[in-house]
Amino acid sequence: MNDAQKTNNFLNAIKKYADQQKQDLQEEIEQFRVQEMKKAEEEGLKAAYELIQHELADMRSAITRDLAKQEKESQDSIFLERCKMMNTVFEKAADSLQDFTRTPAYKEKLLQQAKEISGLFGSKNCILYLKNSDLKYADTLKENFSGNVTVTPSPDIQIGGIKGYCADMNIVADNTLDSKLTQQKEWFIEHSGLTVM
Repeated sequence: MNDAQKTNNFLNAIKKYADQQKQDLQEEIEQFRVQEMKKAEEEGLKAAYELIQHELADMRSAITRDLAKQEKESQDSIFLERCKMMNTVFEKAADSLQDFTRTPAYKEKLLQQAKEISGLFGSKNCILYLKNSDLKYADTLKENFSGNVTVTPSPDIQIGGIKGYCADMNIVADNTLDSKLTQQKEWFIEHSGLTVM
């Protein structure tokens, strides 16, 4: 199995896990919504009975305001719970990626990324950004470039991978696991169907 397949398998496993979390979250959200709506209906009916005795117009106004408030509070609660669960999923994914960076396959992945970036920059001078703990690979990575290469640590890279910058071409090549995970998060938010109505 080549590195691309391993990476694809790993990303597919993350996606499968995220899909399962999405399904679990949708079921929990639906249960929570039904309970909250039932509770809101019961409270609304009780309030309506008491207010009928006084003024019909005030009763309608009060019920409308109360239900709207309860619905907004329910939506806010569901939204916060969804965010918390989604963050948990992606924190676990980041932990799994951190584990991957401690394997021999990760060094091979860095070398592959360096070759891709060197192919993009050609013989131009460039800067490679790595996380601090990956600086030990700097000399090996530089061997893939024909131009002058400066390797520098980047606090923006928390998980791993390489980001390259060529000033002559004004190009940034971001092959970091951090950016790939962020892209997955954006995809998940867009396609998860977990919008709060």
